[in-house]
Amino acid sequence: MKKTSFFTSLFLIFPIIAILGVFIWWKIGLSAIDQTKKEKVSFVITKGQGLSEISAKLKEQNLIKDPLLFKVLVFLNKNAKNIQAGNFYLSPSMPATEIASILTRGTNDRRITIIEGLRQEQIAQLLIGQEFNVSVGEWQKEIESQGLEGKLFPDTYFFPDKASQSAILKIIDKNFQKKVIDGLKAEIQKSKLSLSEILILSSIVEREARADEDRRLVAGILLKRWQQNWPLQADATIQYSVSSAKFKVQSSKFQNQDLEFDWWPKNLYQKDLKIKSVYNTYLNFGLPPTPICNPGLSAIKAVLNPQNSTYWFYLSDSEGKIHYADSSEEHAQNIQNYLLGE
Repeated sequence: MKKTSFFTSLFLIFPIIAILGVFIWWKIGLSAIDQTKKEKVSFVITKGQGLSEISAKLKEQNLIKDPLLFKVLVFLNKNAKNIQAGNFYLSPSMPATEIASILTRGTNDRRITIIEGLRQEQIAQLLIGQEFNVSVGEWQKEIESQGLEGKLFPDTYFFPDKASQSAILKIIDKNFQKKVIDGLKAEIQKSKLSLSEILILSSIVEREARADEDRRLVAGILLKRWQQNWPLQADATIQYSVSSAKFKVQSSKFQNQDLEFDWWPKNLYQKDLKIKSVYNTYLNFGLPPTPICNPGLSAIKAVLNPQNSTYWFYLSDSEGKIHYADSSEEHAQNIQNYLLGE
């Protein structure tokens, strides 16, 4: 009788213990990582990311304790389909329930894509077009004073709806540090070039060549010219010089909403090659003083891993195809064939 009573009691107690265990697991698993760490960090969800990937990423960034439990929480609340793409600001002091609520409630962030090869003024215009409180003049001053041209890393960003100019630049800088400084750390350390030299050359390569294989060849030619004290003679630097001079004259009348300014004039003339500018690589030897645009990873990697060749010259035809030459005579023939016509 006692034996039966013991098993009966155990049968009755076991479910209670199991329920209590699940309750403790649930309570602890959904609690905040650290209630004292209130500083918020950026957490980006890109379009198409699933709940499993998002949960794993939250765990990786030390924002939740248990990815499985977080997934269960979202499913129980029937919010799995409500998680939205965007840039969210979360902290380890938030419990998982609060984080889930924020991610499913959505964000007012604006999605902005900065493409490769834009000047800083073009990026300012892009932001103005999305109604951010940015002035081309003030933006230009801040970029120049901080030496940020070349570091406004091209990517898709989620900026808070009312983000200030300073806040936007901090978000971009954090991404540049992650993708370039940290992401290419080994290659940069291995290179004999300084970061400044890498970015200047990359900015020229970005504007001069489209395809990855061309970029490595062009990077090799530019490096060889520079190291042999030849003028770089890169047309992109002339485009930069010409448009900068025009903007300087028109800046007093320039309207932030005028998005039609020609920052990269396609038609260059002989007189343009003689423009007095420190960025004119036809008149000046060595590298320009700063990058002429903001290069992407492909151009930066091309400079870090240039392709050696026998070529000393190159030109792009009207379709963007690059033609190479070993000698000035061969280059002159390419000019005749592909730019002037036979």
